[in-house]
Amino acid sequence: MKKKHVFIALALLTATMGCKYNPAEAEGEPLPQMASYEAVNDSLCYGFACDGCSDSVVVFLPDSISDPVSYDIMRAFRRHQVYGNPSVGDKLALYLSPDGKDVLQVVDIDALKGTWVYQVYPQPRVRHHTNEDGEEVKLTEDEQHAIDSMLQTYMKPREYGFTLKRDFTSQSVGGPPRQTSLDEELPVVYPPLKRYSEWHLWNGKLILTSRSRRQQGDTAQHVPAQVKNDTVELVMMRRDTLVLRFDDHERKFSRKPDSLMVK
Repeated sequence: MKKKHVFIALALLTATMGCKYNPAEAEGEPLPQMASYEAVNDSLCYGFACDGCSDSVVVFLPDSISDPVSYDIMRAFRRHQVYGNPSVGDKLALYLSPDGKDVLQVVDIDALKGTWVYQVYPQPRVRHHTNEDGEEVKLTEDEQHAIDSMLQTYMKPREYGFTLKRDFTSQSVGGPPRQTSLDEELPVVYPPLKRYSEWHLWNGKLILTSRSRRQQGDTAQHVPAQVKNDTVELVMMRRDTLVLRFDDHERKFSRKPDSLMVK
């Protein structure tokens, strides 16, 4: 019995060492802006879910050792910090307490992968109806009805979103097509779509990396693409629902049914 206790203690110690927590590094150093993301000062512990996982316990095989460790995750569950429902073989990320005994957050990375979308509606393009002298004129009832009918035809929702792939690349979903000179003639305008090319987890948050497109005539040698990392908080994740908190808004996504197994 004593040997068993010693083994468990050594396993916990090894797992904690493999998931080293350094709050000074985690909070004091900003996430670097780079095209290919590298985990810098990341305190998450990565591994796989093993047989025996439940709503209160996760059996975790860290990348750093060869033996699984059982963690009580009730504290994280009560604080709504369990994202996903770990199944055997799922890639997991755990955020441990400073002493390595408690799990503060559980993220099922495999459950996070997939295509997540939300609906956007266009806004009517503001147009002032003027006469030859530049004075604004009042439309007749028939003219206003014709405009309203045209707007109704164009006021169709579109799906925006992204696909989080297994190789930690991301692909945009939906959004307006490439702009042309005819766009200015449309009675509605859709909001721009933020296009992300990579994604990672970092200290319990989701990092979405975007790159600005080069303008026509620019060359890679003179005008490199601008890279930006958006740090996004996980609010809720279920099988078909994902809620993320960005800097200035919170957004709810729905999973595309055909994206449960993203390659």
